[in-house]
Amino acid sequence: MSFLSLSHCSRLLAGAGLSLLAGAAMAAHPLITDDTGTQGKGHSQFELSSDHDRTRTDAGIERVQSSSAGFAYGVHDDVDLGISLPHTSYRVPGEARQQGVGDVTLQAKWRFHSGERWSLALKPVLTLPSGNHDKGLGNGRATTALHLLAQYEAEPLTWLVNVGGTHNDNRDGQRKGLWSASTALLYAPHADWTLALDVGANRNADREGPRTQSYALLGGIYHLNKDVDLDLGYRRSLQSGPVTHTVGAGLTVRW
Repeated sequence: MSFLSLSHCSRLLAGAGLSLLAGAAMAAHPLITDDTGTQGKGHSQFELSSDHDRTRTDAGIERVQSSSAGFAYGVHDDVDLGISLPHTSYRVPGEARQQGVGDVTLQAKWRFHSGERWSLALKPVLTLPSGNHDKGLGNGRATTALHLLAQYEAEPLTWLVNVGGTHNDNRDGQRKGLWSASTALLYAPHADWTLALDVGANRNADREGPRTQSYALLGGIYHLNKDVDLDLGYRRSLQSGPVTHTVGAGLTVRW
């Protein structure tokens, strides 16, 4: 793959919102904004999700399918450790389809404050260069991030706020110092359902694209029982340039 094609692939993946997803690794799908909840000591969670992005450009329609399997374990009532393994398949007009395992993400979540309504948590994230950089499936170098999570509860509403920074080390000449900010409002009209509105923005890693990326997301989570959730979401990019539409679905199991 030529350098020009590889650079275009990097822009495609960033434009499709994958940089936003990486910054919010293992948030409750389909949300980008994470909550402060932890599993509890000795408890585990497995999450399987799939997102399909579609972007119409002058060159044609670009499609990205990204799937992820994530596992989190509670080492303390207020501390989780987690790992996420992504798989990406994409096609640039005029190029052969590329697919394979992406960069593995390791993370922790520490809820350091838990009040009657407010709770706060820190989430450090380490992304390992396990994806094939030559195929545009990985960053080529490890990246680190730190996010501050806030949550306010007033049933049936929950308000989430995230802010964070990322050191985006890479081999493609992308920006290294990145920021992200997002907020989500969750509404539970019934014990079996949660509806969500999620909006956010982040500094674009691609120097040739818009300086800031942004999105809006609508989603719903069906609680099959206290340990199993099914979800569906729709996300749309809001920054200038070609619009990316994303439809995603997921399954979460706790034990």
